[in-house]
Amino acid sequence: MLPLTPRESSVLSFWQQRVLFVLLLIALHAGMAQAQNANANNANSNSNRNAAGSTNANENANPGKPSGASAATVACPTSDQFNQVKVTDAYNSTLTGEEKQPVKQVQFGDDLSVVVEHLEFLIQKSECSNPHKKILLFLDGKPLTNLTPFPPTDPSKNLLIFPLKRTDESRDVWSLILGSPSWAPRKTQISVGLEGDYAVESGASVDLEVIPHGWFIFWSFLLLFLIAGFGTLAVKSDVLRDSGPPPPNGARKAYSLARTQAAWWFFIILAAYLFIGIITGDFSTTITGTVLVLLGISAGTVLGSAAIDAGGGAANAAAPPGGAQPNQPANPPAPPTPAEPTTGRWYLDIISDADGVSFHRFQNAVWTLVLGIIFIVTVYRVLAMPQFNEMLLGLMGISAGTYLGLKLNEPK
Repeated sequence: MLPLTPRESSVLSFWQQRVLFVLLLIALHAGMAQAQNANANNANSNSNRNAAGSTNANENANPGKPSGASAATVACPTSDQFNQVKVTDAYNSTLTGEEKQPVKQVQFGDDLSVVVEHLEFLIQKSECSNPHKKILLFLDGKPLTNLTPFPPTDPSKNLLIFPLKRTDESRDVWSLILGSPSWAPRKTQISVGLEGDYAVESGASVDLEVIPHGWFIFWSFLLLFLIAGFGTLAVKSDVLRDSGPPPPNGARKAYSLARTQAAWWFFIILAAYLFIGIITGDFSTTITGTVLVLLGISAGTVLGSAAIDAGGGAANAAAPPGGAQPNQPANPPAPPTPAEPTTGRWYLDIISDADGVSFHRFQNAVWTLVLGIIFIVTVYRVLAMPQFNEMLLGLMGISAGTYLGLKLNEPK
C-alpha cells in the first residue's frame, strides 16, 4: 500500500473519532438498559417474597381458609347445608329449675337461650350475604326487628341468647304477640332466621307469661284503692259537683258533667298506662298525642263550665222603676245564683239542667262513654294507646263546645 498523505491521515482520523464516539454511546445506552432490567427483576423478586410471606401469615392466622383467599371472604353454605339448620330447644337463661333443669317459662325482660343445630351454616349465610344480614329471633313466625343475639355468638356451642325487650322497630310485632293477654302463660313457638328471610325449621317452644302476676296484683290494688278513695270523696264532698253557692234549704249541689268527664278520662288513661307498662316494661313512650288532646278537652270543659257557673249571677239586675234611689248604685249587682239542686242520681244530674234532661248534655255524655270503651278495648288488644284521627277528636271538641255554649243559656 502507498503511504497516506498527511491530509488523508487527518481525514481518516476524524471519521474514526466519530465512529468511536457513536459506538461509545451505543455501549453506554445498552449498559443503562441492562441496569434498569436488573433493578426491575430485583423489585419483582422482593415483591413476590413479600406476597408469599403475607400469604403464609394469612394461612397461619386462618388455617381453615384456602390459600390466596381474602381474609374477609366467607364461603356461603350450600342449600343442603343451610337446610340442616334447625332450632332444637329454647329455655330461660335467667332462671334455673330444680336440679339445674332449664326453665321453659319466660316473661318480658328475661334472656332467652335458643339452641340451634348447625349454627355455623346460619352464621356463614349471614356473613356471606351482601350486605350482611342480622340473625333475628322469631316468635310464632314473626321476626323481632333489631333484636339480635347478645353476647357475640360462639358457633361451637350452637347457642344464641336473645334479651326479650321491646324496641321502636319491634313495637308492632310485640303488640301482636302480647295483645289480648290472658292470666295463664301462652305457648309460643321459638325460631331464628336471617333478616328479610323466613324462620328456620323449629321444634322448640316456651310458655310466655304475658302478665307478670306479682306486679299486676300490686298495681291493681293500688289503682282500686285510688278509685275507691276518689269515689268516697265524690259522695261526701263537692269534688264532682257544680261550683257556686249551695242551693237553698241545705240541698246538695248537682253532679257536674264536665268534672265527671274529666275524672272518667283520667282514670281510664291511668289504668291503660299502668297496664301497658306492667306487661311491656315501657313506662316512658306510651303516652300519645290522642291522650294529650283528650285530657286537654276535658280540662278545657271543666274550666269553661266553672267560669260559666261563676259568672251566672254577675249580670246586673234591671234598674227599679222611677230611676235609681239616692246614695245607691244605679244597677246593683244581683246576688250569685245558687247551684242547681241534685236529683239524687249522678247519671241524671250530668244530663239534666233546671228543666230536666237536655239533649246537648246527653249527647256529650254518650260520646264520652263510647270513646272510653273503644279506648279500653284498643289498649287490651294491642297494648298501645289508640290514635284517634283528627275527625274523631274534632267531634269531641265540637261536642264539648256545644255543651259549654248552651250551658250559658241554661235555666238556673
